[in-house]
Amino acid sequence: MNKTALTSKALLKGFAQAVTVVAVLAAGQAMAAPKAAPKKDPARDVIITLTNGRTSPVIFFTVIGADSQGQESNLLKDALAPGKSVKVKAKSLKGCSFGIAADLEDGSSSEASGVNLCKDATVKLVD
Repeated sequence: MNKTALTSKALLKGFAQAVTVVAVLAAGQAMAAPKAAPKKDPARDVIITLTNGRTSPVIFFTVIGADSQGQESNLLKDALAPGKSVKVKAKSLKGCSFGIAADLEDGSSSEASGVNLCKDATVKLVD
């Protein structure tokens, strides 16, 4: 072999070794990289449009999340007359599926579970 062929062969061998080293290092880095933490569902405020389609005023309305453990608070400042709508703010909600509950002045109540407030934040109470 001539000198040029030996030099080319040595360069190719050195390049192949360098590529192998880089590949091993990259694989080690990929294995050592920390796993991304799962995304937490951040709490957020949701503006709900509540419409009273019943014949009696709504005096209490609440949204119940899966982690609320029975903590309920009235989201209405004043009674909601029949046929009227109001926007209420449910604070610090996590997730999308909620239970809702309403009490009316005539002593009746209305409840629903599995209400997706991410998809539609409109609630209409009907008879």
